[in-house]
Amino acid sequence: MIPYTVFNKETDKIIRTGVCSNSSFTLQAGKGEDIIKQTINFNTQKILNGKIVDKTPEEIKAEEIAKEAERKRAEIPHEKQQAHITNEQYQSLLIRLTKLENISKENT
Repeated sequence: MIPYTVFNKETDKIIRTGVCSNSSFTLQAGKGEDIIKQTINFNTQKILNGKIVDKTPEEIKAEEIAKEAERKRAEIPHEKQQAHITNEQYQSLLIRLTKLENISKENT
């Protein structure tokens, strides 16, 4: 069995890793992808110019900080998370809210 890493040729973004037989190795990469006969350690390595290289300590630390921030964000209940809406959407909500308030006043 051959260990492999498939990545995007243009961006070097890792797509998947795995193991396969010799006969199916070349079938693992699709259009716009390339393959290396090696698995990658996602924590300490990356693809750069089509080769597996070690991440710098700064890259590793930045990824750890980003993962921790994402973990903390995920702990916040969905209804308490920030909503990103446009001013147009906000204005539309205000108009709808005003209409609902007016209906409520008419019914009391």
